Amino acid sequence: MLKIANLDAGASMCWQPSPASNPLVQGMPLGGNPSARALYEAALRGLADRPDEPLAVSARVPFCAAHCFCCDRDIRAAQPDEVIDDYVAGLVEEIREVAQVLGGRRELLQFHLGGGTASELTGSQLARLVQAMQSQWRMPADIDMSCECDPRRVSQTMFEVLRGLGFRRVSLGVLDLDPNVQQAIGRRQSAALIDDVCELARSAGIEYINLDLMIGLPRQTMASWCATVDRLIAMGPERIRLARYRHQPWHAPAQVAIDTESLPSPALMAELARASAEMLRNAGYRWIGADQFVLEHDELSRAMDDGRLRRSLISYTAAPATPMIGLGVGAVGEIDGAMFWNDGSQAAWRNALRHLHLPVSQARPATPESVQRRAAVERLLCTLELAAADAVGLEDGYGRLAAREAEGLVRVLDDRIVVTEAGRHALHALCTDLDEPGAQPEGRSARCGC
Repeated sequence: MLKIANLDAGASMCWQPSPASNPLVQGMPLGGNPSARALYEAALRGLADRPDEPLAVSARVPFCAAHCFCCDRDIRAAQPDEVIDDYVAGLVEEIREVAQVLGGRRELLQFHLGGGTASELTGSQLARLVQAMQSQWRMPADIDMSCECDPRRVSQTMFEVLRGLGFRRVSLGVLDLDPNVQQAIGRRQSAALIDDVCELARSAGIEYINLDLMIGLPRQTMASWCATVDRLIAMGPERIRLARYRHQPWHAPAQVAIDTESLPSPALMAELARASAEMLRNAGYRWIGADQFVLEHDELSRAMDDGRLRRSLISYTAAPATPMIGLGVGAVGEIDGAMFWNDGSQAAWRNALRHLHLPVSQARPATPESVQRRAAVERLLCTLELAAADAVGLEDGYGRLAAREAEGLVRVLDDRIVVTEAGRHALHALCTDLDEPGAQPEGRSARCGC
């Protein structure tokens, strides 16, 4: 049976931010919390009382072939097969432990595998993981299944395995195609390789290909960047995501290898962002929220027109709001506005599972104000505006957001604040205005996307 920690009613509730750069999980103070497991178990039991409510699941695989200098994710590079196999065994155990508390075979609407990269798993390991989920939950034919892959570590067979298991969307880390930039970040991959990988994915039946680019890398120039964007447009991916590099070696030790003298200036970064948006729009891509560009027929584009667009802990999505279960080292989940983080130490995470404990080490309980702030951030990310009526009780944040009008980032109307074209390039920063003063830690943003 699952062992449940005792809930100390007098314990302080502390939490830590997710490693990924997601405005929905920022603004949270740091610290340990011995009662997190009990809070998580209580949230799961509350969810168990609503057996017809579907779920979303995000599983983290913290492995890559190599750690790119620009990446801020907590990953393990070049791990032996036995380490990865043991990790998959841990994920299977975690699925069983969570399902034991939830009970029943409820439906999954969304499953994402990344972290890391799913391409570090073998076909049999991927099958074992998906089969473990299928044994506990119902995964309908139209489930939204996505994963992150390193284009240097995939093959036709791997894509066929992924598609056979139900994955419809694949994200590939590109970052930049210029050889000088690639040398500066320790990541070599030719344009021809990316082109070939996209074709392999399509021939295997992958429906959506997302290519991740990154603005602000060392040695980027306007000419080289425009050449990269042009080349990617020619590949015809369904989606392109524009991440931004933030140099924070105190959070991401690998970034110590980055030559700060070769980083583009803030002014150049702004020009690169503007040029990217213009090129992608002219090529038929629609700008979604802060950093996602999709083809006009994409489901995200339709969801935006219909007012159904959401920003989950995974990404922009057209799926309805559902509780999110996080699996794996450092994974983040959300149930009824409360947020939970798994232990960030692989050894501690695995040890908890061996002792039949839920491996959650940090928690943020829901409060009416935190739920309202998160909803306001999501509206800003998805609709590019915030109605004054939706900010009742958040007057402090609404005021800070309104003050951005002096910078040209928003327009303040009688009944709402609207993000301008310039403000879209700073949308994540605008979201922090809705947090309480001093609550926003310096988070990570430079996901490698591989």
